[in-house]
Amino acid sequence: IPQRRHSHSASEMPNSQKRKATGAPAPRRCPPPRMEYRARSDEAWYGARVVVQDGWLRVMFENFPEDADEWYNPGADLSSPGDVDALRARFRRACPALDDAHCGDLRPGDQLCLACDMHGGEIKYYDAVLEAVEKAPHGTVDGEERCACRFTVCWTEGPRRGCSDKVGVEVVYCVLESPIQDPVLTEFLDDVRNRFGDDQEEATAVSQQAAPSGEEEIALVSSLTSHELLE
Repeated sequence: IPQRRHSHSASEMPNSQKRKATGAPAPRRCPPPRMEYRARSDEAWYGARVVVQDGWLRVMFENFPEDADEWYNPGADLSSPGDVDALRARFRRACPALDDAHCGDLRPGDQLCLACDMHGGEIKYYDAVLEAVEKAPHGTVDGEERCACRFTVCWTEGPRRGCSDKVGVEVVYCVLESPIQDPVLTEFLDDVRNRFGDDQEEATAVSQQAAPSGEEEIALVSSLTSHELLE
């Protein structure tokens, strides 16, 4: 299956929070990514890999220089369980290109990822929902089947969000429903989320220690009542 390629230049990369690495050397930027990441600034999907450096999560974009990497500081960027869940939702398995011979497998309502022409030769990738398939006879090019169908889609992300378009197979990628399997990302996010559980347990214990027990409350009420009767 052909891998997605991005035509952005380094200057077109989203300008998100970045952090220069300290200590450990920068990791090698291969092999090809097994997952995609939705960038914070333009909300487009990019092939990416992750590593943990100095306690931060480093997101490395495919075919972009190191200064385009995005960084997540657990203390500043992930201050609640909701922040962790939101970051987890920014990652997914890499979307394979729609196989010309399997266009008939698609059904209305399927989630797709499409190449979006931003003009000037720039291509970004955003999600859409399939509305209908206009069937057409397939041809053959160099012995390989070529789909000629047209797909009516409604964009759910990007600059054409809410708009419908008809597109060809060449811009269609299939969003996989199975969860992402990346041990580095999973361990990092799980560790951060577990800290909130530990903090909550500590806060509960402190609250219980500070609150008066049932016997102390009864003794306090009895003391006040006796004092009132004497008066």
